[in-house]
Amino acid sequence: MNIRVRGISYQFDIHQEIETLPNLVLLHGFMGSGRQFEHLITGLKKFCNPITLDLLGHGQSEGAELHYRFSTKEQVADVTKLISEQLQVPLFLYGYSMGGRLALQLALHRPDLYKGLILESSTFGIEGETERQARQSLDARRSDAITGNFKGFLDDWANMPLFNSANPAPELLDKMNEIQKDQNPFWLANSLQGFGTGTMPCVRERLGEIPIPVQLIVGEKDSKFLHINRQMEKELREPELAVVKEAGHRVHLDQPEQLMAQLNDFIQKRPLS
Repeated sequence: MNIRVRGISYQFDIHQEIETLPNLVLLHGFMGSGRQFEHLITGLKKFCNPITLDLLGHGQSEGAELHYRFSTKEQVADVTKLISEQLQVPLFLYGYSMGGRLALQLALHRPDLYKGLILESSTFGIEGETERQARQSLDARRSDAITGNFKGFLDDWANMPLFNSANPAPELLDKMNEIQKDQNPFWLANSLQGFGTGTMPCVRERLGEIPIPVQLIVGEKDSKFLHINRQMEKELREPELAVVKEAGHRVHLDQPEQLMAQLNDFIQKRPLS
């Protein structure tokens, strides 16, 4: 399904509509799309109505010529409008990595739209100004690499230690590689500059404002994000932290069955009525 939101054409798909089941919106990571969750849809349909969305400049959604249009404020406005006007709320919101950073911002902006928040391998942002500036510089260099030699960037990205701590099924990895190759390099570069971790506002001090339950999911082999998620657990009002065995940063690829079991448990404990 395609819909225009604040001047941008967004692709989102409602995979099932059963009134007695809650809605679950899934937000993908950087260079991903709703297609990266295809292997989960059949299982998710047993306990929720899965809804996938291609984020700004990703997949089949449009991007923008200027990177400021990818800012936190702009993307939060887009997705909030789409969810509040097109879907039955409150619903469950899930985000992986970059999608998790956006989901966290969405929950802070309009918590009334959500019954629960699920964050896979995500973060509240970078606190120190020096570290923030260093990350912005890194993302600027990566943006140049994307537009200058996209194939070379994809090769370097795939070999990052962050993604080499576990071994997903070959067919799932092939699908992820295919999704990444199909992206628009110019829009990806703008996404990095407008909504990179160093640019996104750090919200650690605001985590205690989130009034809804938050399920944190992280792979046991993802040491950096395991540390971050343990910090988040201490700040949130209603946290649940799941550390998934034999998984790295991409839990939904490394251990999809464990991920779905965790989602099922979180959602089943919070029925519609």
